[in-house]
Amino acid sequence: MNTRTPAVMDSSISATPARRRNRGRPATPFLRERILDSASLLFAERDFDQVLIDDVAANAHVGKGSVYRHFNSKEELYAAVVIAGFDQLQEQIRDALGGTRSVRDRIATIIRHALQFFWNRRQFFALLRDPKALPPAQERRFRTQREKLVGMLSEVLRAGAEHGTIRADLDTRLVAEAALGMVRGLNRYGREFATPEIAVDTIIAIFMDGCAVERSAADPNGETFEG
Repeated sequence: MNTRTPAVMDSSISATPARRRNRGRPATPFLRERILDSASLLFAERDFDQVLIDDVAANAHVGKGSVYRHFNSKEELYAAVVIAGFDQLQEQIRDALGGTRSVRDRIATIIRHALQFFWNRRQFFALLRDPKALPPAQERRFRTQREKLVGMLSEVLRAGAEHGTIRADLDTRLVAEAALGMVRGLNRYGREFATPEIAVDTIIAIFMDGCAVERSAADPNGETFEG
């Protein structure tokens, strides 16, 4: 009797997980990636408001319910697409920096790629300002990725300061934030009257050269305006 009891117990223990594993619909491999790829294509072609979850599902050849099982809302899906693209953006910047030589060219490369990436993604900044739009985990991941971009630009600025191209008395982290602030500002407010190329040239001109005309030795204080 003692020899049969363990066999019965082993059978019941092994059968229970098997039954649990068979419950529900089996997971589709790489389903989340397919949905993200589909959404990425559609958000690149249309404005945020023009993309429907039905379109994302159809383009990914899945049911609408599958999309909502992975993403609670269109805002969350959109944020996931942007954050995933942010990883690719940094890889593109690193590759592009390999072909640059001067500090100016490296700064221009980072700013150009960052501005072009966000040029058609203005809705994302609106979502960042809405505390209910994004899950905290998504917002933290974006801020982590953004810190990497700031660090990348800061590193170029530090190298420029060491070589005498950038003023050594400036905090390179603040300078990097100022440059990316210009990128964000023109993305939000300059799209109606500027192209990405013009926006990049303007940022680089202000950032590297300033707006003031170079003063002559005879007029060191610049033009005087009289009321």
